[in-house]
Amino acid sequence: MKIHERLRTTAMRLAMRYAVFYGLLLALGLGALYWATSRYVDAQVAAGLKREIQKLREIDRKEGRAALVALITAESRFHGENRRYHLLVQPQAPQGVGNLKGWPPGLETDGKVHNVWIEDTLITGHVADGDGFWPMVAVSLARGGRLLVAQAVRQAEDLQEFTLSTMGIILAVSIGLALGMGWRLGGTLLKRVEMLNVTARAVAGGDLTRRAPLGGRNDEFDMLVAHVNDMLDRIEALISGVRAVSDNVAHDLRRPLSRLHSRLEVTLLSQREPREYASALKGALRDSEEIMHTFEALLEIAHAEAGSFRCEWGRVDLGLSLSDLVELYRDQAQAMGRPFHAHVGEGLWIRGNRHLLVQAVANLLDNALNYAVGAVEIRLSVTAEGTGILIAVIDRGPGIPLDQRERVFERFVRLDPARSSAGNGLGLAMVRAVVRLHRGHIRLGDADPGLRVEIELPRAPREE
Repeated sequence: MKIHERLRTTAMRLAMRYAVFYGLLLALGLGALYWATSRYVDAQVAAGLKREIQKLREIDRKEGRAALVALITAESRFHGENRRYHLLVQPQAPQGVGNLKGWPPGLETDGKVHNVWIEDTLITGHVADGDGFWPMVAVSLARGGRLLVAQAVRQAEDLQEFTLSTMGIILAVSIGLALGMGWRLGGTLLKRVEMLNVTARAVAGGDLTRRAPLGGRNDEFDMLVAHVNDMLDRIEALISGVRAVSDNVAHDLRRPLSRLHSRLEVTLLSQREPREYASALKGALRDSEEIMHTFEALLEIAHAEAGSFRCEWGRVDLGLSLSDLVELYRDQAQAMGRPFHAHVGEGLWIRGNRHLLVQAVANLLDNALNYAVGAVEIRLSVTAEGTGILIAVIDRGPGIPLDQRERVFERFVRLDPARSSAGNGLGLAMVRAVVRLHRGHIRLGDADPGLRVEIELPRAPREE
């Protein structure tokens, strides 16, 4: 990715924005530190000046004026850019004592430290950059006269300049490092986002097998990549399912449509007796009913998976709803010479769609009757299990191999390779869609011999 393209990305803008924000915070912090340092230096200078002038006043008071003059004269001989300057002005002496040539204009003898502008012409000797504001303090002496003590600030100014330049270097290096880290971080984020983009472009181009690689860090990006890959797996499975459904629909509907077409075509080839027309129409009606049943089953599965039946949601007494179904299948089983035993408990309430629940149990009973072998019994039990309801349908048929038990829930899947058995292979797909809609679980087990189908559904209280 080119630099100008990278700078336009959200990740890079965020990284740069946080780097600049960090630089501003650091600048504020260093500025506050510089201000505190300067204030501390000024306070120390002021405190030193006050101690100095207080000491000189004590010498004048206790030891006399001569001792004070001698001390000031001795200190005036020292040279240096950071030395202190003194000036003693006496009423009887026109010439002041000390290393200042004159009294700064406007300075009062109040014992407080003032920053006073002092020019180089008032300083004895040469002082680099002598012009400027110097801190100084002046007092009136008990024996008459005025005393001034001033502090040259060259060394303090050098310290402040050094501190300021050091802080500037720290700020520049920190901002540079922050921008560099921001650029690197933005590049890392873009690299991982670009992997998702590459995968998305490949999938959009038709490669449904492409998946985004995991970074191995178990962070939020890996979590996102995992979710995206799961979504792509689901999409691939759905598209594969749609293709399989399309193929199976074409295969399963070809037979009734071919029969219907052939029957009508043969019937119309020549003049027929009324009973022959009636027989042809009955056959066409059976073929059309088979086609309609297939489409109705597909629609019910689609509605159940989409949750469209929730508009007909309510509290259902499962025992009462299945009572008529039990009588219907008991008569049918007896007509087929197969014992049918049912145990349906009372007060088994559930929130859901009554029609779908009854249809799901009916599909299981249809499978049990169709695949049971000989005059063996078929069992149905609906009982309360803890906070749920357990529905079990047991038959003594051939059962389902363990490796095929997940596959039989797909649409149009029948274990008969010749697909010659009755039905359309949608029964169990319909049952699983209904169970999932009701937040339940379905599992297949061995009845030894035969098949045991169990459905667990969450139980609703009798009254709300």
